[in-house]
Amino acid sequence: MDIRKIEAFSKVYENRSFSRAGKELYLSQPTISAHVASLEQELEVQLFDRIGRTVVPTKAGDVLYQHAKRIFEASELAISEIRKLQDRITGKLDLGGSTIPANYILPPLLAGFWQTYPEVIMDLHIADSEDIVSRVRDNALMLGVVGGHFESPDLHFEPIATDSLVLVMTPALRDRTAHLPPEELLRSLPWVMREEGSGTRMAMAASLAGFSIDVNSLRTVMMVRNAGAMARCLSAGMGAAITSAITVGPELRTGRLVALDLPGLQMERSFYVVFNTKRSLFPAALKLIEYLKNNAENQVRTQS
Repeated sequence: MDIRKIEAFSKVYENRSFSRAGKELYLSQPTISAHVASLEQELEVQLFDRIGRTVVPTKAGDVLYQHAKRIFEASELAISEIRKLQDRITGKLDLGGSTIPANYILPPLLAGFWQTYPEVIMDLHIADSEDIVSRVRDNALMLGVVGGHFESPDLHFEPIATDSLVLVMTPALRDRTAHLPPEELLRSLPWVMREEGSGTRMAMAASLAGFSIDVNSLRTVMMVRNAGAMARCLSAGMGAAITSAITVGPELRTGRLVALDLPGLQMERSFYVVFNTKRSLFPAALKLIEYLKNNAENQVRTQS
């Protein structure tokens, strides 16, 4: 099979569109269609169902795409390893970051890494911790940086930094609830929560377990999927939250929010770099893991 035809097929599969595949490959739609038709003729199967303007892969298309991904990955790995023999670290690196690492920690770290290895092209995907871990497990991403640990026999979680959590609210809410003992305070507060699958929510649940409090039993007034939005909701007086100190640093420094220190509340968690142990990591990925292990802790301390 011609590698150009497989590439055309893969882009159609990923985009569910012949025209968008053509734009990505700088080829005309008739050329893309001809490549796919030639593959279908060679394999004697239909790879896509055309339903109106919608392109839906057939079962044969699903099978071919999974093998095509391995072909392109093997090609990239071969090039990367050859470049390594030339003392060059190159290639495209698909990595994921959960919300807090991706927005607050990784940008300066990836900038430093790129300055050391300027031939590496990085594609950063942002989602909650559970989603990033799932994509690493399914080999859609080579590496992930997340704020939670998930049990999986094929994954390795390497701790790279310790994160400080804080219980925060407005000074007005603190003053209204100051007379309450710790457990009653935690149960009575209105809470701004991160979504299920968030590493921050997992850390919050672990913290509250010391008081025998189920995080799902609390009075949630709002759920947010972004740490920056959470900080703004808290500053507006919507409730309290347990979150990373990194995400509310400016609000704490200006006094818009205050942090409460409750004895018995465990307020630390780890950030991890996660990868699939059954996958061959590119040299660039190995270098990035090493770089994160050496620099992430200091970056977190600088921003906390």
